[in-house]
Amino acid sequence: MQDNPDTSRGLNVLCIDGGGVRGLSSLIILREIMHRTAAADSRAEIHPHEYFDIIAGTGTGGISACMLGRLHMPIDKAISEYATLAKDVFQETKLTGTAMYKATKLQEALKRMIREATGDEAEMMNERREHTGFVFAMSQHNLNAGLPVLFRSYTAIANPGPDCTICEALHATMAHPDLFKSITIVESSVPQSFVGGELGSSNPMAHVLSEVKRVYPDRQVGCVISIGSGHARTIQVPNPSRWRRTQDVMVMKDMATDSERVAEEMVARFEGTENVYFRFNVDQGMQDMTSGSWERLGEAIQHTRVYLQKGEVNQKLEATVRAVIERRGTVSTTHAAGNIARMVEATKQLTGFKHSPTPTKFYTGRQADITQAISSITKRCNKLRVCVIYGLGGAGKTQLALTVIERTWDNWVYIIYIDASSTEAIEKALDEFGKAKSVGQDYKDVIVWLESCEDRWLMVFDNADALTTSVKKYIPTRGSQGSIIITTRLADLANLADSPGSVCHLSSMTQTDANALLIKVTSSGNQRLSDGDVNAAEELVKDFGYLALAIVHAGAYIAHSRGMTVTEYRSLLSTQRRRMLEEYNKLPDIAKLDRRGDTVYTTWKMCYDQLQPESRELLSVIAFLHYDGISIDIFKRAAQQMHSKKYVLPPSDLESEALRHVKQYLSKFLDSENNWDSVAFTGVISDLTSYSLIEFDRVNMTYRVHVLVQDWAKTVVPQPRELAAECTATILSLSIDEEHGIESLAFRRQLRLHVSSMLTQNPDIGVNHIYYFKDVYYQTGQWSRALQLVQQQLTVFRQKLGDDNTRTWEAVGDVAYTYSNLGRWDEALELETQVLDAYKRLHGERHSDTLTSMSNLASNYSDLGRYSEAEQLELQVVDARKQVLGENHPDTLTSTSNLAMTYSYLGRHKEAEQLFFQVLDAQKRSLGESHPSTVVSMNNLATTYSRLGRYKEAERLEVQVLDVRKRILGEDHPHTLTSMNNLASTYSDLGRHNEAEQLAVQVLNAEKRLLGEEHPSTLTSMNNLASNYSDLGRWDEAGELLRKAISVAERTLGNQHPHTQQYRGNLQSLENLRQQTLQNNRRRKRSTFGFLKFF
Repeated sequence: MQDNPDTSRGLNVLCIDGGGVRGLSSLIILREIMHRTAAADSRAEIHPHEYFDIIAGTGTGGISACMLGRLHMPIDKAISEYATLAKDVFQETKLTGTAMYKATKLQEALKRMIREATGDEAEMMNERREHTGFVFAMSQHNLNAGLPVLFRSYTAIANPGPDCTICEALHATMAHPDLFKSITIVESSVPQSFVGGELGSSNPMAHVLSEVKRVYPDRQVGCVISIGSGHARTIQVPNPSRWRRTQDVMVMKDMATDSERVAEEMVARFEGTENVYFRFNVDQGMQDMTSGSWERLGEAIQHTRVYLQKGEVNQKLEATVRAVIERRGTVSTTHAAGNIARMVEATKQLTGFKHSPTPTKFYTGRQADITQAISSITKRCNKLRVCVIYGLGGAGKTQLALTVIERTWDNWVYIIYIDASSTEAIEKALDEFGKAKSVGQDYKDVIVWLESCEDRWLMVFDNADALTTSVKKYIPTRGSQGSIIITTRLADLANLADSPGSVCHLSSMTQTDANALLIKVTSSGNQRLSDGDVNAAEELVKDFGYLALAIVHAGAYIAHSRGMTVTEYRSLLSTQRRRMLEEYNKLPDIAKLDRRGDTVYTTWKMCYDQLQPESRELLSVIAFLHYDGISIDIFKRAAQQMHSKKYVLPPSDLESEALRHVKQYLSKFLDSENNWDSVAFTGVISDLTSYSLIEFDRVNMTYRVHVLVQDWAKTVVPQPRELAAECTATILSLSIDEEHGIESLAFRRQLRLHVSSMLTQNPDIGVNHIYYFKDVYYQTGQWSRALQLVQQQLTVFRQKLGDDNTRTWEAVGDVAYTYSNLGRWDEALELETQVLDAYKRLHGERHSDTLTSMSNLASNYSDLGRYSEAEQLELQVVDARKQVLGENHPDTLTSTSNLAMTYSYLGRHKEAEQLFFQVLDAQKRSLGESHPSTVVSMNNLATTYSRLGRYKEAERLEVQVLDVRKRILGEDHPHTLTSMNNLASTYSDLGRHNEAEQLAVQVLNAEKRLLGEEHPSTLTSMNNLASNYSDLGRWDEAGELLRKAISVAERTLGNQHPHTQQYRGNLQSLENLRQQTLQNNRRRKRSTFGFLKFF
C-alpha cells in the first residue's frame, strides 16, 4: 500500500486459491501478469504489492499471498521460496496419525522463510500495520458455520483475528486436517485451535470482497483477479485400495471443486461489468499432482505455460494488465461485495457511464493541440460542441483524443467511445450504451436520448476514415450538454466542427517532441542511451519525418531487442526501410504499445485502396518528387508542352515507354482543344488530400507529402519502379521550357528540389532530361551541381553526335560557362577558344552561334583582366549584330551592354554610362522593367553611377535591382548576392557604414556557404567587408581579411590579375591609413580604398 493512496483510483484486488503443490501454477500465472505489467508500465521489475491494494489467499495460496503482500517479495523470489517450501514440507509423509505430513517440518520451513525475509522468525503478522494482505483459516470448534477467520497484516476493530506471528498464521491457513495437524494459538491466556482455510474456503474471493468493502467502504474497485490451482475435472480419484494416495487426491479434489463453485458465483456476480473480474485456472495437465508431488513442480510449470499460450487466455491477460494499470473505478466496493447483476440493473439509470481506452504512457508533446481540443469541447455555449482532429495516418490523432479524454474525465457523466471504422462498429457501440442505460431499442433511440440529456456527455468517434461511413448520421442534431470528438484522415470531415477553432490538423511532431518520444520509448526497457545513440536519435526522428507512429514502433523494437542500439537501427533502416518499419508487427504482444498493431505502411494501404485509379497514378509520380513544393504548374506545363517538345537525342526504350505513359495520363487533364482542365486535375489531387496522404500549403500554394508516405508510395506503384521513376523525370523535363521570361525563370527556380531529388534517386538519368535539368541549376546559381550535369551531357554528345555537331559544341560552351561562374577562368578561356574556332569552321564568322561564342570569349578576357582584348572582340560582335539583327534586337543590346562594361573596367565611365543608358531605355520599352535582361542593365548603370560618384542615383537603382532579384531568383542566388554587395558598397560611399557592414557580412557568409571560401566572388566580398571595417576603425579585422584574400588570389587568380593587385594595394592603403591616424593624435580618417563592384 502507498502511504498516500490516490482515493480516486480504483482498488486492485488479488486472491489466490489453495491447492497444495499445484498452487505453484498460481504464482506462474501471476508472474506472467507482472512481467506484462512491467513492460506496459516501462519498468524492469515490479513487485505485486506495488500494484495490488489487497492480496489474500488460503492454504498454499495464503502462503503466496503472505510472501507477496506481507513480506513484499518479488514474484520470482516467491516462486523460488514456494518450491523450496514444497520440497521441505511435502517430501516426507507420516506413517501414523490422521494427517499425512509433519507440522514440525511445516513450521521449520516457514520460520526459515520468515527469518530470511524479515530477520525475525517471530515477527508478528500485523506488526507493519499495512492494509496489504491477509490469509484465511477456520476455527476448529466452529467448522459448521463455514465462516473463515482472517489473519490480517493490519489491525481491525470489528471481528479482529488472532494477534499472532506470521508463522502461526501461515501454519493455520495450511493446517488442513487431512494434511497437517491443527495449530493452537494462545491469546490473552485463551487457547484457540485452527485448521486450514481450504475447508470450505479454498477460493475465499467472496470473503475477500466483503473485507475490501469493510476496509474501503467509499472506494471503487478497479479490478479483481482470482487465480486458481487447477480445475476439478482434471483431478482423477485412483483405486481406493491405495488409501494414502486416495486421501491425498480426495483432498485436492474437494479443494478444486469448492474453488470452481465460488468462481462460477463470482462470474454471475460480476455479470454486467466489463474488465473488472478476471479468473485464471489451469484446465489440463495436472490431473494426478497431489501435495506430495513436490518432485513434479517442473510439470506444473510446463502445464501452466501451455495454458498461458492459449489465444483466449492471452487476450484475457492483455485486458488484465490494462485494468491493473488503468485502475478505472467502475464498481463500488459495496457492489463488489454483493450481487452486482441485480444492483447494476437497479441503479444504472442513476449512475454514469464512462468507457474509453487510456492514452499511452509515452504520450509526448502537442500541448497546443491538446489545449485547443480541450477548449473546443469544454467551452460554454448553448449548442453541441464538435471538435475534429484530422491528419495523416500515424500522426497521433487517436492518442491526442485519448489524452484529451483523460484530462477532462471528471467533466463528463457519460463518455461513449466509438470505433468509427465502420457503420456496424458505430451502431454496436451505441447499442451497448443503450442497453447499459436501458435507453430505447437501438442506436437511434440513444441519439434521441442524448439530444435531451441534461447531464454532460462526451462522444468520441475514433478512426472515422471510411468514405462509406457517414459519421454525421450518428451525431445528435442538438444537445447543449454534449461534446463530440472525431478523429479522421478525411480532411472533409473538418466541416463537421462547430467552428474553425475546433479543427485540429495534425502532421509531424516538432523535432524536440519527436526526439523526446523516441528516447522515452527506447529507454522503457531500462536501456540507457549512449551519447552516440542520443545523437543518432535526433537523426532517426528526422529520417522518419517526425511521424509519431514510426517513432513509437522503432522505439518499441529497439527496447524489445536487447543489444539493438539506435545507431544500429538507423543503419539498418537506411538499407532496409520497409522491413525495419514492419518488424514491429513481429514483436510479441507484450512488447507492442498499441492494440491495433498497424504499421505506418499498412495504415496507409487502407487509404490507398479507396483512391481513384487516377489518384493512385498521381501518387506514384509524387513519390519520386521532392516531398515539398509540389505545384500544379509542374503537371500543367508538362501537359501543355508534351506534344511540341523534342528530345535532343533519340529516346531509349525506357524513355519512349515513359513518354507514352505520361502523354496518356496527362491527356486526361486536357480538354478537346488541348487546354488545361483545372477542374479535372483538382478532383484527382483533392482525392489525395481528402485522405491526408498529401497536404496543401496555402501560403505557398503548393502541396507537400510526408517523407515516409513517399517511401511507402514507391512500394505500391502500379508499374515497375524504374518506369515509375522515369515517368516522374519525364514530367519534370517536359515542364521546363527554354523561355527567359519572369514566369519561366521563377518556375525553374521552384524545381530545384525536385530535380535534385530525381537525380539523387537516379544519378544515371538520361541526357534528354539533363539537357533541361541543367537550366534549373543555372537559374538557382548552383554551379557545382550544374557542372556535373553539363560534363555528363558533353560526354554523351561526343559519343553519340561527334565533334562536328553543333549540339556537341553547345555542350562544350555550357561547360565553359559553368567554369566561368565557378571562377575557373583559365579553363573557361581554353574551352571558349575551342568553341569559337569550331563555330567559325562549321558556320562562318557572322553566324549567330559564332557571334555568341565571341561574346562569351570576350567575357572570359574581362574575367581575367584582359580588358583590351575583350574590347576588340566586343566591338566586332556589336558591329556584326547591328548589321544582321538591328540595333534594338535583344542580342545586339546584350553585346552593347558587354562593351559598356569593358569601357567601365578601362576607366572610361562616361562612355560606359552613355551605352548603358541606351541599352536600359531600349530594354524597358521592349522587355519591361522586371525582365532579367532589363534588371542586369539597371545593375550595370547603377555600378557606373557609383564609379562616377553619383551615389544617390546608384542607390535608387540598386534597391530596385535587389528587390526584383530577391523576388525572382531568391535571396541565395549569386546574382542576388552581387546586388547586395553593390548596395553595401553604395551605403559605405554614403557614409552609412553600419548598414554597409550588415549587408557585407550577410553576403560573405552566404558566399562562403554556397560558393566556397576560394571563389573569386567570395574574395571580393572579403575585400569589401575589409573596406567597411577600415571605415569603422577596425583595422586588425580589415587587415586579416585582406591578407587572406591576397593569399588565395595569388594562388587561384595569379599575381597579375587586376583583383589580386587591387587587394595588395588596398592592404598597403590600410597600413598607410593606420600610420597616418596614429601620427595625427589618433584622429581616424576614412580609408582610401573601397568596395569592388560587379556588373
